[in-house]
Amino acid sequence: MPKENFRENPPPMQRRDQPPPGMMQPAPPSMYLRTTNPTRYWYGAKSMTFVENSREPIRTRLIAVSDSFYGYGLFFNPIPWIVLTAIIILVSILFWFPFVRSLTKNIESLTAASEKIADEDFAVRVSERRSDELGRLGSAVNHLATRLSGFIGGQKRFLGDISHELNSPLARMNFALQILEDRVTEENRAYVEDVKEEVEIMTKLVGELLSYSKAGIKTAEVKTEKVSLKPLVEKTVTRETANENAKIKIKIDENVSVLAQPELLSRAVGNVIRNAVRYAGQAGEILISAEKSENDLVEITIADEGAGVPEDALTKIFDPLFRVDKDRSRASGGSGLGLAIVKTCVEACGGRVYAKNLSPIGFAVKILLKS
Repeated sequence: MPKENFRENPPPMQRRDQPPPGMMQPAPPSMYLRTTNPTRYWYGAKSMTFVENSREPIRTRLIAVSDSFYGYGLFFNPIPWIVLTAIIILVSILFWFPFVRSLTKNIESLTAASEKIADEDFAVRVSERRSDELGRLGSAVNHLATRLSGFIGGQKRFLGDISHELNSPLARMNFALQILEDRVTEENRAYVEDVKEEVEIMTKLVGELLSYSKAGIKTAEVKTEKVSLKPLVEKTVTRETANENAKIKIKIDENVSVLAQPELLSRAVGNVIRNAVRYAGQAGEILISAEKSENDLVEITIADEGAGVPEDALTKIFDPLFRVDKDRSRASGGSGLGLAIVKTCVEACGGRVYAKNLSPIGFAVKILLKS
């Protein structure tokens, strides 16, 4: 074989898992750990070191130690990250925060207005200055409040007009029945009594409708004054229980007074007492109490020892014409306007009213008024 086909120094054989000579092997992951006593932070990284007259790099590991977790910039430099974070926060404060705050304020305003409209406060209005969807929503809420105010006001005016129109014929019918009762034979007297009872029920219903329409007065139109609470409650109790056998206890301090219109407050308290006597008068004692609460308010409580009402009816009992028992007869129930009149009278005086079931038994209506 010719001599030129041989080499004195043949190239070393390459392993199949090694890169070709001259190509740098990828650096493996770094090592980072912390030791104590004393606290030190260690950083290590594998690398390839080339030595003179050697064709293969030597595997080495560089290790650095510091008493700072970032090695004073040797391990990594936190300053660019701090600056970037500060810039992001600053931009958010200058641009995004006012934008988000504006959105949340408008949403809060719309939510509060919706809650007031649900409580039949139709005088509430929200800003319509925005030109986006929130502005359109605000305009829709204002329009809704205006329409509902017109509907409710028209309904109460209609009820008042109807009540006035029915009062005169009912009075004439009642007068005619009294005359007929004196002249009718004994065998037909029962029929006259039935008709007279029907007329009395209709007269009572018309009176309640008239009271409800009159109670729907705007707060601005009611002139409130300081009213001594105990004398008003005592007078109302005497009026409402003159022909009733009910045990009523009044627990109100002589010095407690509220800001209200006396006639409206008396009507509201009287209707609650009438309900309590009708549905729980035989179940036990009815307690009327009052105490000052926070924010300079007086809480009037009329509580009985009856069975209460279903929990899902507590938010509806102040709605007009709502009755808990749908099958209630004329002898055992009213028209469903009593507590609706209470609500409108109290709200006309600038207060609010709510009901709750007591534990283990009982039912209470609470009236909140300014003192």
